Amino acid sequence: MGLLPKTERDPATTLVATALSAGMPFAAYLATASPHAYWLDAGEFVESAVELDIAHPPGHPLAALLGHALTFVPLGPLALRVALAQALCAAVAGGFLFSAIDATVRALGVRHDRLSIPLALGATWLATCSHAWWFQAVRPEVYGLQAMLIAIAVERMVKLEAAWPTRDVRGLGTAALAVGLGLANHHFMMVLALPAFAPTAARIYRARGARSLAVAALSVGAGLCAYAYLPVRSGTSPPVDLGHPTTLDAFLWVVSARAYQHADLASTAGPADRLFEVVLSVIENVPWAALVMALAGVWAILRTPGARRIGWIWVALAGFACLGRTWMGHSHGNPDALGYLLPAFMGITALGASLLAAVLGQLVDARRPGIALTAVVWAVAALGLSPLAEARERSSLAHFHATDDFDDLRVRSLPPRAVVLAHLPQTVFRHWELEATEQPRPDVTLVPIPFLGYPGMVEQLLARDPGLTQLLAGYLLEGQLRQADLQSLAAQRPVLVELDARVQPALFETLTPGTFYYEVSDAGTTRAEVTQAVARRRAALAGLDLAIEDDLDDPETRHQRLWAAYMDGLYFARAGAVEPAREAVERGLTLEPEARELRALQARLAAPGAAGAIDITPFLLP
Repeated sequence: MGLLPKTERDPATTLVATALSAGMPFAAYLATASPHAYWLDAGEFVESAVELDIAHPPGHPLAALLGHALTFVPLGPLALRVALAQALCAAVAGGFLFSAIDATVRALGVRHDRLSIPLALGATWLATCSHAWWFQAVRPEVYGLQAMLIAIAVERMVKLEAAWPTRDVRGLGTAALAVGLGLANHHFMMVLALPAFAPTAARIYRARGARSLAVAALSVGAGLCAYAYLPVRSGTSPPVDLGHPTTLDAFLWVVSARAYQHADLASTAGPADRLFEVVLSVIENVPWAALVMALAGVWAILRTPGARRIGWIWVALAGFACLGRTWMGHSHGNPDALGYLLPAFMGITALGASLLAAVLGQLVDARRPGIALTAVVWAVAALGLSPLAEARERSSLAHFHATDDFDDLRVRSLPPRAVVLAHLPQTVFRHWELEATEQPRPDVTLVPIPFLGYPGMVEQLLARDPGLTQLLAGYLLEGQLRQADLQSLAAQRPVLVELDARVQPALFETLTPGTFYYEVSDAGTTRAEVTQAVARRRAALAGLDLAIEDDLDDPETRHQRLWAAYMDGLYFARAGAVEPAREAVERGLTLEPEARELRALQARLAAPGAAGAIDITPFLLP
């Protein structure tokens, strides 16, 4: 006999509860979504959705297709419409999470709608109204979509376990399709979820034979077919084609995300430090009482006969998500790192609800609750909304505009026919987004330095602008920009360089401060030219600071301005302009008082004899 009761439920009540579980968070997401795409790779995802292009590995074809569909919704700017796709997915994920938690609670003996529904609703809202979940829903990304696909698979597997033994195992096929689609969106997150589903799949195999697993395998394959989009679209020469996956080798390079497989592992932080950062992120997004309840819920559900396999689903979902992010290296406060932990929040809140269900099942007659008990349970469920105000304060991008303010300097005000050599991926993504949504400067050529090593990138650039041949040939030959190539190109058209800690100091001799980028001089830069440029740059950045003042509480905006101040400090120190260098460093320290590099540069500028050019080599990357 299955764990779920055989009595009929009220379909209308279930429908209303499901609508509340998804609808209330969706309304909050919609009210706080970003009218301007956020930092990180949000600009790239807007571009790939609008133009149906190839995003960074593993390509994210589903996010591009879904985002493109939402661009036809007549609601605000294109960036907002693409963010709406993630908001919708994150809310739908909440609906499936509610259904799965409801089935879990009923399996533990709380079988009346008056009790099971509020417990499931409260637990769902605790997850979907957390900052970690909310912030994935208000910006163009892939994590809301991934949360929905994982939640679908979890809900189907929980329902199968709750109804076991049953001859109806069609839920396995649905779960397998969600797994396949998840592998075609963010494969690492879905791989981390697979251990949660393995015991259920093994149970079905033992009971129903290999045919059921074969059908599931075909469903996974059907989901993976979304990757066919990549070579098909790449073959049409799209505006952005990262990896150019038209050959088998290039396709596997993109899909495997080989470019990023060692990026996080290069961190010097040890396993204990990484785990501490993950735990800290969880604590910051889930009330401590809920965490304690979740730990006790593990004991409660695993000791309940027949519910242990459901318990394993939730425990494995939470545990492997945390361990996976620990293994990769976790950047505390990074929104993308929080996106990896969404399955963990699913498991934690479900286990907390499991504890309450186990207690109710043992202490009271949960099948016939009175008014007093129902009121108490609803009051406890309302605590699921307790993080709402704080999460809204941290997550809302409704009035965010800093990216647009930076774009005024980095894109819209560029000189005619300029060539921009951008070193920061976020700068590249912002430029690509504006090309797709506004096309403000079709005369400008962007050289995305971080992506020149991607298959096909140099060929694509040369096909669009053959004048870059000498510059790119020199870069590929020596692995860095050559001064002679820059000056040769600057004699024909404006060449602008985004300073980075990887730019060799020798190039500083030919750069003059501009309003945001540094301009290449074909004859080299004199001390007088640097002095004249200081006032212009100071005025431009003062205007930027005024424009972004109310967004400086956002960590990524602050980081962008901090980096510009740091690079200004290095440039002026190298040029011997000590006072402008000190001003830049002081501006950076107002944003991040404990920045070690800025503190070290400040000390160097304050040292005796710091009146001329300063050796900045120790502050640069090799």
